[in-house]
Amino acid sequence: MRANLLLMHYARSPLDCPAREADRLTSMADARAAICLAAGVAIEDIDPASGYNHSRAAYDRARASWINLIRQHGASEFHEVRDIAWARELWAAKRPDFVQGDDWLTEALDAHEEFIASLGLPCRRSTCIVHFPLPTI
Repeated sequence: MRANLLLMHYARSPLDCPAREADRLTSMADARAAICLAAGVAIEDIDPASGYNHSRAAYDRARASWINLIRQHGASEFHEVRDIAWARELWAAKRPDFVQGDDWLTEALDAHEEFIASLGLPCRRSTCIVHFPLPTI
């Protein structure tokens, strides 16, 4: 935890020299990679350019987080639908084998529909595409 706080502090520190900015970004990627290694992430699952964890466990956590968010709050064309597509595209660029045939949005919308039904209450989000779909023209 302390390592993450130090990394966040380092990321916020301003630099006056643009040439040093590249050094700072490289150092941050190295620091992220070190944190991943310390957390037990296999070296082949760490992106060397960014230092981010691209393991199956990280993918599953990201996917579950998006599905849970939409499960509880529904999805709007203006926010969650666009954002979940963006997050999935990031994973598709790095680990296409994980996302192939894996439709996060459909699973999330089904989970939302089941969740609202289990509550026995109507969905209160007026922009929810499950309960208040946009009219087709």
